[in-house]
Amino acid sequence: MFQTVCRNLYSCFRTLLAVDLIFKLAAFTLLTPAVSLLFRLFLSLSGRSVLADADIARFLLHPTGWLAVVIVGGGVLAVLAIEQAVLMTVCLGADQSLKIRPSRVAIFVAERTRQVLWLTTRVVARVALTALPFLAVGGGLFLFLLTDHDINFYLTAKPPKFWLAVGLIGTVLVAMAVALLYRVSAWAFALPLLLYRGLSPTEALAESKRLASPHRWRIVGSLAVWAISNLAFGFCLSFLTTSLGELVLPSATRTIWTLIAAVGMLLVVLTIANFIASLIANASCASLLGMLYLRHVDEPGQRLVEMPTWGQWNGIRLTGGRIVSAVVIGGLVAAVLGVLTLESISIEDRVQITAHRGGATHSPENTMAAFRRAIDDGADWVEIDVQESSDGVVVVAHDSDLKKVAGNPVKIWNATAEELRSIDIGGYFSADYTSERMPTLEEVLALCKDTVGVNIELKYYGHTDRLEQRVVDLVERFEMEDQIVIMSLDAKGIAKLKKLRPDWICGLLTAVAVSDLTRAKVDFLAVNTSLATQSFINAAHRVGKTVSVWTVNDAKTMSAMISRGVDNLITDDPALAGQVLAERATLNPVERLMLELAFQLGLPMPAGAPQ
Repeated sequence: MFQTVCRNLYSCFRTLLAVDLIFKLAAFTLLTPAVSLLFRLFLSLSGRSVLADADIARFLLHPTGWLAVVIVGGGVLAVLAIEQAVLMTVCLGADQSLKIRPSRVAIFVAERTRQVLWLTTRVVARVALTALPFLAVGGGLFLFLLTDHDINFYLTAKPPKFWLAVGLIGTVLVAMAVALLYRVSAWAFALPLLLYRGLSPTEALAESKRLASPHRWRIVGSLAVWAISNLAFGFCLSFLTTSLGELVLPSATRTIWTLIAAVGMLLVVLTIANFIASLIANASCASLLGMLYLRHVDEPGQRLVEMPTWGQWNGIRLTGGRIVSAVVIGGLVAAVLGVLTLESISIEDRVQITAHRGGATHSPENTMAAFRRAIDDGADWVEIDVQESSDGVVVVAHDSDLKKVAGNPVKIWNATAEELRSIDIGGYFSADYTSERMPTLEEVLALCKDTVGVNIELKYYGHTDRLEQRVVDLVERFEMEDQIVIMSLDAKGIAKLKKLRPDWICGLLTAVAVSDLTRAKVDFLAVNTSLATQSFINAAHRVGKTVSVWTVNDAKTMSAMISRGVDNLITDDPALAGQVLAERATLNPVERLMLELAFQLGLPMPAGAPQ
C-alpha cells in the first residue's frame, strides 16, 4: 500500500499542488471565517464574548454548548474533509488515468459541500455520544477521589488516592480511545461513498460501516503507518531547515543587507518547507483512503468513481521566462520578508518582573517572607491570591484549603482569620520558616506601599461574600490605586470590580482558551506560556492590551518570552529573571538580532545567550 500511494502521488503531484493552493485560498477567505462567525454566534447566544478556563466547562454543560460542539465541530471537520475531498478526487482521477483541471475539481467538490457538512456534523454527534459515557465515568471518579482537598494538594503531594485516580481515569480514557478508534475506522469510506456514489450522509456512514467492518484493523494499521511516516518526514524537513539556518545566518552578519537577504531567504525556505510538509501529509492521507476505498469497495465490472472529466490539464510548463520571473519574485519576497522581520525586532527589553505568589522558589508561597525576598530581588510587582475568611477578612491564600502548605484540610471560608493565622504555613518549605503565618491583604499593602507594585488575584471557590468591595476599600485606604492591578480567572469577578472602579487596571487570567481572548473587556491578559505566541501578543498589542505570561521559571523560556514582546514575566524566581535581563543587556545589536532570530526561527541559541 505504501508503494501504491507513493506512485499515485508522483503521478499527480503538480495537480495536487494547484488544487491545494485553490483550497487554501478558499479556506482562508471563506470557510474558516464562516466557521469562526458561527462559533461567535453561539458565544453571543450564551452571553459571552470570550471562552476560557472554567467558562469552557460551563459552556459545554449548557444546551447551547452541546449544539455548538456538534455544529461548530462539524464545521471545523468539514473544512478538513473538503480538503481531503479535493485531494482525493485528484488522486483517484490519476489512478484512472484522467487528467483533470484543478478548477473543475474545485467545482465538483463545491457542489457537494453541503452534503459534506451534514456528513461531518453527524460524525461529530456520534463521536460525542460515544465519548459521553466514558467522560461521565471519568468525571465521577474525579469527583469521588480528588475533591476532598484542593486539587493543588493532589498535584503536589501525589498521595496514594491520586495515583489510584490517575490509574482508573487513565484506564477509562484508554477504553474511550479504543472505542472511538473502532467506531471511526468504520467510517473510512464514508467520504468517497458520498462524493462518488452519490449516497446521502446517513447512507454513506451506514454503507461505509458495512464495507469497512471486515477490514477495520487493516485500515487502522495503514493510518498508523501514514502518521509515523509523516512525523518522520516532518522531523527530517525541520532538521534540514534548521541546519540551513545554522549554516547561513552566522556568516551573514557582516552588513545589514546580507542579514536581510539571509533572513528573507530563510523565511521563504521555511514557508515552502512547511507548505510541502502540509501538502504531503494531507495528500498522502487522501491517497491512502482513496486506495483503500478502491481496494476494499471494488465490485467487478463497475467503474466506481464518477469523476469530473470536463477538460484536461497538463500542469504548468516551466519556460525560461517563467523561471526567471519566479526567481525575481522570490528574491523580492525574500527581501520584503527580511526587512519586515528585522523591523519587528526590538533591541531594547521593555518587560517588568512579577514575583508569582511572592516568588515561591526561595521562600514559601504567599508569605511575608516571600514578599520581602521579592522586594530584595528587585521585582517590579508581587502577585498575591486573596480570599475571604469566615469573618470577612481578606486573607492571602491560593488554594481553597491549607492541605498543601500546612497539611491542614481546613477550608479558608470555614475559619476565621485568627484561626487561619494560628497555622504554620512555612514549615513545609523549610524549618527556617515555621513562624510564617497567613498574611492579610492589609499587611501586604502596608509592606509594599511605595516600594513594589501589587498584582491582586481574586480567588473564587463559590463562597465569596463581598470580596471585590473589600479589596477596593483596602486599596483606597492605603491610597495605592496607582500601585496595584487586579486579575482573576473569573471574568464575572473582574466585571464586578470594573463596575465598582472602571478606571482600575484589571486583567483576565487564562490557561486555556477556545476563542479570541483579545475581545475580552479587560486591560491586560495574563496567559500561560502555551498561549503566548508571537501572533497572540501582536494581536493583543494592536487592541491596546498588555500581555503577562505565567509561570516562567527557566532562563531560556524567559528570554524567549521577552523576545516575543511580553510586557510582564510572572515567575517564581524574580532573581533569575533579573539575571536574564542583565545578560541580555550585555549583547551588542548584532548579537541581539541573532538571539531574536533564533527564537523566531526555532534555531539553537547563539553563544552568550541566556540558557
